[in-house]
Amino acid sequence: MPAFTLLFQSARWGVCVTLCLSLIACATGGVQSADYGRENVRIRTDQVPDAQRWKRATQQHGLGEVRPLVPSFDGQGLLMASWTPSTQPDAPTYVLAHGGGGMGGMLLVMAAQLRLRTQANVLILDSLWSRGRQNNGGESLAMAGPTISSNVRMFDLVAAGRWLAQQGVNPRSTFVIGESQGGWGVLRAFTDEPVIRAWMQPFYAKGVALYPVCGRVLENIYTVHPLGPYHSPVLLLTSGLDTLTPVSECPQVTTQSASQWLHWEDVTHAFNIETHGLFVPPVDGVCQSMRNKSGVHRFCHNARRTAQMMDEIVKFTLQ
Repeated sequence: MPAFTLLFQSARWGVCVTLCLSLIACATGGVQSADYGRENVRIRTDQVPDAQRWKRATQQHGLGEVRPLVPSFDGQGLLMASWTPSTQPDAPTYVLAHGGGGMGGMLLVMAAQLRLRTQANVLILDSLWSRGRQNNGGESLAMAGPTISSNVRMFDLVAAGRWLAQQGVNPRSTFVIGESQGGWGVLRAFTDEPVIRAWMQPFYAKGVALYPVCGRVLENIYTVHPLGPYHSPVLLLTSGLDTLTPVSECPQVTTQSASQWLHWEDVTHAFNIETHGLFVPPVDGVCQSMRNKSGVHRFCHNARRTAQMMDEIVKFTLQ
């Protein structure tokens, strides 16, 4: 939404006061509402791929069906999401943000675990299917357009926060967990730019970024935006065997501005990955591989570290 500016001439002060209609604070730089329209973010579809299979999978995990649900940042469409409200009146709320491969079984497992441990409300938020794309990796995406950036993921989290407020959740106990590119979006959404702070702080208390994208422009296809320092507490978890998004490529401000930074040398990227699809529990030690322009990357499930990760997330968010 455009800002309306009143300029008062003063030889002594030269004061510029900006009155904004959408929580936009006076700022000299950084993201603005108009940036949403500049990105390739138009909602294109309301169809969940393989919808019946996903419906059975969410039911199996005791979660709400994935469907068009959350009004987008500009209100011109609905982001798909799975919403599972708690029966507890003072329950915490978790928003789960997927990686560049889109929604997968690991988020269903995480959501079910959070509900078991904390009786939480859980929203699993889609940023890709709603835009007619299967992934955000850059291969064969001519029909979907350019890859989306961390700004887009941030805008989607703002939209989700607004929607959750309408559901009556407590923003002081509402948290975001993002994995890989989802973690990239979390770091961007918690970066202390005035406008981002004004959008996010009314809706979220803390963020968690798991093995996030935070360094160079992978394959030269992603737009880079600043990550850190942060306006609210952030837990950062990185992996020593991560070849896809190695922490060595992250700027110092991105890592050292986190409220808590856990670095585990013995795990790969996506060490909590599902190993046999949506319906079968993951198996410890089983690996999957993916290839992109930077090489072959292995994701190996580590049951001990996955359990520890969940312990750390619950402790950080609820302490």
